[in-house]
Amino acid sequence: MNTPPTRILYQSFTDPAVHQPYLKRLEAYLTEIAAPGVTYEVRGISPADTQLGRLSELRCGVQSIEGIVEAASEGFDAVLVGHFQDACLYEARTAVDIPVIGHGEASMLQACMLGGRIGLVTLDPVYLPWHREQIARYGLDSRVVDVRAFRLTPDQAVAAYDDELAYRSIKDTFISLASTMVQESQVDVVMSAGGLFALLSADDHVEVPGALVVNPTLLAVRQVEASVAIARATGTPVSRGGTFARATQQAVDELLTLVKGTR
Repeated sequence: MNTPPTRILYQSFTDPAVHQPYLKRLEAYLTEIAAPGVTYEVRGISPADTQLGRLSELRCGVQSIEGIVEAASEGFDAVLVGHFQDACLYEARTAVDIPVIGHGEASMLQACMLGGRIGLVTLDPVYLPWHREQIARYGLDSRVVDVRAFRLTPDQAVAAYDDELAYRSIKDTFISLASTMVQESQVDVVMSAGGLFALLSADDHVEVPGALVVNPTLLAVRQVEASVAIARATGTPVSRGGTFARATQQAVDELLTLVKGTR
């Protein structure tokens, strides 16, 4: 039986104009790692999620739902929310009838198949409480056991794509933080909590003694591709019996009206 072609939207929380170097490089990377018959399209959000904190996460999460609803109406087979914090992920799943996969949830769950104790390195300390809440929500408290932080803005990370010295400095910080987790928390799998460092280091072999370093974007991509096959086999992207009960069309329309009304 021939497998039908698959179109997946990668919904980034970066700005299509401001962060164009990152988005172009990301789209090329997704094309490189995509499974046969799968194509990815990358779209962003404006303004981007640069004001690190809960309020910005909420605003971008709501805007992402608008993009996800639009993608479903355009015939995409799934959406990968390319933002490790997974803002409004559960709400998005109730709004459409295609799989919506979160970068954070998917990569953490997949990482748990690669080792017993997982460590994350996030962009900024502001995200430490958020990630701990994520880990608890997904029931991974005993598996994702440590989270450390760069002190890095999204703009600094994007600028490092064209600055080898800046990348080396960021890489050295990642290795130092990861090594500390190996020693203090006995983690055996380490990954960045987000796609910025993952893409920066995609063509590099980052080594941390005692742990496997994995690319969370690659893990999330494999999960979203699998989700399409599962949805086709079961006839539904998720269970509609509880957590992801389908939102009414009126609820979806009211949210879209709210988003459009703020512009």
